[in-house]
Amino acid sequence: MNEIILILSFVLSFFLTIYGTPIAQKVAHRYNIMDFPDQKLKQQKQPVPYLGGIIIYFAFISPVSLLFPFNKTLLGILFASSILLIVGLFDDLKAMTPIIKFLFQVIATFVLIRSGIIINLTFLHPWVNYILSFIWIITMINAINIIDIMDGLATSITFLASLTIFVISLYNQQFLISILSISLAASLLGFLKFNWEPAKIYLGDSGSMFIGMVIGSLTIMSDYSKYNDLGFISGFFILSIPLFDTIYVVILRIFQKKSPFFGTNDHFALRLKKKFRLSTIKTICIFFGFQLILMLIVFLNFYTNPTITIISTICIILVFTLMGLWLAEEKME
Repeated sequence: MNEIILILSFVLSFFLTIYGTPIAQKVAHRYNIMDFPDQKLKQQKQPVPYLGGIIIYFAFISPVSLLFPFNKTLLGILFASSILLIVGLFDDLKAMTPIIKFLFQVIATFVLIRSGIIINLTFLHPWVNYILSFIWIITMINAINIIDIMDGLATSITFLASLTIFVISLYNQQFLISILSISLAASLLGFLKFNWEPAKIYLGDSGSMFIGMVIGSLTIMSDYSKYNDLGFISGFFILSIPLFDTIYVVILRIFQKKSPFFGTNDHFALRLKKKFRLSTIKTICIFFGFQLILMLIVFLNFYTNPTITIISTICIILVFTLMGLWLAEEKME
């Protein structure tokens, strides 16, 4: 029975996105909810509509709401998602200041924690788990927003991340996580058709913040330590690309004496693209391949032992650090 529900969830989310996205495009054009090029950070040739996040939101919540019984955790995710969707939409309409936006991110995160979505590391004091949970979710809300700087980049990475969480949840028989992750993955896959370069519609802040919150929550809810006591580190592996890019951009902006809260083109993906004179599609394919490797490492750590986890963690940190230092030499306008 569960298998049928998961298949129905995937199909429903996918087709809601496929047929709903053109409607969002028309609405965005009609009410001028567009991202206009400025020849600085926004270098697309034509204005591109926002509102992609709204369609992903409805495609995500519909199967879960129809096919899964409501409980405290699910209601917390749905309520927090709704908060960030509305706040992100106001931000896309230029009606939200950064401080107010962050305040609502805090409120949404608090809702999640109250609903029981908390990191549960038994060797830490409960209050430390609460604090880590808060920091992680806030970071992921903004990390997916930050990495959404290239057609299809955030969508493709979060699609694979959702798929990774789905596979882990199947092994752990965590059905709520399974239906949430497969619904999100199907929504992102359908949206990728329209978000691929050249993008016909963007996620907008409404989409990137909502997706970041859901992905951040699902990584906390998942259990990676069934066979490996250090398996919990896999949560970092799943989202290490947006996590690294966030840390990387903040550090570079601080060294350049710029505010870390305002946009620049210091992103890892943009530097890689310029370094090798790559097209957007080739750059996305490189990151897609890297995310696939991280996906395999997560599965490896799930079934092996702490020694493998320590080695893989050191290797991933070294790769990101060396690549970051190398690309930091690239001069960006």
